[in-house]
Amino acid sequence: MPELENAKRCDFCKHGQLVKREEQMAFRQWTDKGYLFCRVVVPVDVCEHCGSRGWDQAAEALIEEAVRKEYEELPRK
Repeated sequence: MPELENAKRCDFCKHGQLVKREEQMAFRQWTDKGYLFCRVVVPVDVCEHCGSRGWDQAAEALIEEAVRKEYEELPRK
């Protein structure tokens, strides 16, 4: 299985393989205009052995963009 040979190993448990999944995240973020409530779908690496999750810079950029969009929609104080 060439896919498993190229798969990344979990940094946490050192046993499992990381599988990339699209997951919806909902969160709130405090800003100078108050709380923002955001919902975004991001690529997440999930360990098949221990279940630990992590994301990369692309996912971080999607989260920051969701916050920016919600921030722009809030009225000024």
